[in-house]
Parts: sequence; structure tokens; C-alpha cells
Amino acid sequence: MTMFQSLLSELQFNNGTTLDSKFVMAPMVAEGSSYEGYVGEDDLAYFNRRSKTASLLITGATAVADFGNAFGHGLASLDDSYLPGLTQLATTMKQDGAKAVLQVFHPGRQAVYSYQDKGLAYGPSDAQFSFLDYPTTALSNEQITAMIQSFADATSRAIKAGFDGVEIHGANHYLIQQFFSTLSNTRTDEWGGTLEKRAKFALEIVKAIKKVIAEEATTPFILGYRISPEEVHGKDMGYTLDDSLYLIDEIAALGVDYIHISLGGPNGYAMKDRAGSHLGEPINQVIHNTIANRAKQIVVGDITSPEKALDALNYGDLVALASVAIVEPDFKEKISQNKVETIDLETLPNLNDLKIPKHFGTVAGVLATNQSIPEKVVAQLKDV
Repeated sequence: MTMFQSLLSELQFNNGTTLDSKFVMAPMVAEGSSYEGYVGEDDLAYFNRRSKTASLLITGATAVADFGNAFGHGLASLDDSYLPGLTQLATTMKQDGAKAVLQVFHPGRQAVYSYQDKGLAYGPSDAQFSFLDYPTTALSNEQITAMIQSFADATSRAIKAGFDGVEIHGANHYLIQQFFSTLSNTRTDEWGGTLEKRAKFALEIVKAIKKVIAEEATTPFILGYRISPEEVHGKDMGYTLDDSLYLIDEIAALGVDYIHISLGGPNGYAMKDRAGSHLGEPINQVIHNTIANRAKQIVVGDITSPEKALDALNYGDLVALASVAIVEPDFKEKISQNKVETIDLETLPNLNDLKIPKHFGTVAGVLATNQSIPEKVVAQLKDV
């Protein structure tokens, strides 16, 4: 255990909240909710099984406004009718001392199920993308203002439900990232055009949420922000790492507790920049220099062994477990109990023991894309 002691040591956020280890459970859609996004029994069982997986547990993406169903059975927080379930979820996540964070988002154009149901999917601009079977409709100025308020309202509900924080999901091609990308944001008003205007939507959400926290939270409440550091589509780039560094600097200046860098693929946490002034440099280390201790940095991406987790601390302050949290939820416990030799990502135990939600198979393919666990294990999860 001595070798991995740095992973098991405490960390304190700027707001005073202390974690008893450097482990985070990454936000992943579990597909355990009702079609309308209400917390389901599968959600509760899934997090009950993972209440000791990390010191900071983050929910999957939780839609904050209508036209936000991207997954079929993902979480939502659209109004106060969602509060009872969210309260149960927060209590379940916190039962063994972990801090519980609700990830808030809107999928924008990625709201596949909303489009199927209502014939509309919103984004920053009118567009028809080759990878979607339907068009994207531009949000009006009034709708943008209402969307920002929806993030604030969802934060208010998270506080009332007993969560310890919220994470703004500004990554993975969802609405906030769509506003930041030149490929999806072709607006010429205050919400698009220049880098500063494309960043405005994200920054206004941070400001709105900080206002709610200041007014409503009676104990330290964590605010995190998740970002994809660059957007690459073949030869086209929606934005570069240099662009992201501007946004990260602005977010850190506003004051958040952590910034979560979304990377995937083999050794994703150590990925190097593919374009711009930092070409060939480790992305997370470049970002760490930009944050400059104003917030903590969470790194993620193929952290699938104790050794990789330890190495990941060279790139950030906290390490997030994604695939591992699904198939080996006792990973952290086995390290702390000096049982690392029993960690096994190759063989799934009784699936019932893992408490995988019955609809999980619809999102299991993402695990294959990231290549962090064996294909045979992914195949089993697809068949849940």
C-alpha cells in the first residue's frame, strides 16, 4: 500500500471540502432512470454498489431542460417533481462518506430521443450534420437565457436534494461544447463569432450557478467544470487546445473547485496535443500550468491499473475511474487493503453483483470505443 499512498491521501478543495483520497468516479450514463429521467431503482442499486468506489462520486449527465433526452433512460432535473428521487440518489451516494456531485447538462443537437418524440433538436445554430439523421434548430436569444436559468435551477434542486456539488458538463459534444465550437456555432450575435463570444454561454452558466450557490448553499458546495480540451473531426477542428486554454483560464478566474479534463483512448490521461502551439505536449500538463493552482484538476482516460492511477497524478490532482468503476467497483478498496493482485478487468463476476442497470447495453458501446477494457467484457455488458 505504501507505493500507492499518494492516491489514498487527502485532498482539499478551495471551498474547504476535503476528500479522503484522490479517487473520483467519473460521470457515466448508467441508463437506470425512467424514460422521463426520474431516478429509478436501477440508479439507486448501481450507486449503492459503488458507494465506496471513490471519494468523489459524480452522476451521469443530468438534463436540466426540455428537449434534453439523449440516452433514453438518463437522469433529468427539469422541475421540483424530480426532487424526491434526486434526494434518494444523493443519500445513497453519500452513505459511506463519499461526496456526491450531480453532473448537469443539456445535449443540444444530441437529443436523439427528444427529436424522435417531438421533431426538434436544438443547438447554437441551424445546421444539418452528416452524422445526424435530423436537422438542428438554433436556440433564440430568449431560449438561451432560459437555458442558462435551467442550469441554475437544477443547481438549486441539487442543493435541496443534499448533493455536495454540481459538475457543469461542457464536454463530449453536448450543448455547451457546441456553443464553443466553430463547426456547430455559426452565430453572428453576442453568442458566436469570436472566441470570446463562443465562450460566453459556458461562462454565463458558471456565473449563474455560482450565484445560486452563494445564495442557497449553507455548507461548502463543490462546483466543477468538465471540458473536452480540443474538438477534432478528421481534418476539421471545432477548436484547439489553445482555444480551450482561454476558456479554462476564464473559468478558473471566475472561481471553481475543479476542472475535469475529458480524454479517452489508450493512455488517454497522458494524451498529447494534436495541433496548435502546444503540439506534442501532454494536454493535461499544459492545462495544469494554465490552472496554476486556482482549482484542482481531474484527469481521466484509460486509468485501468493502480500503476496508471499513480502515474496519472503526474498530470493532475485527482484521478477519475470510468470503465474500472463499472466492472471493478472495489478497485480503490483493493488498493487500500493491499489486495491489488485481485484486481481483475478481464473476468466479469456475477453481473447481478455489479448491479448493472437493465438498459445499460444501449451505452455499453462507448466502452469499446475507449478500448479500456477487453472486448469480451464489453460484449457481456451489451447483453445486459
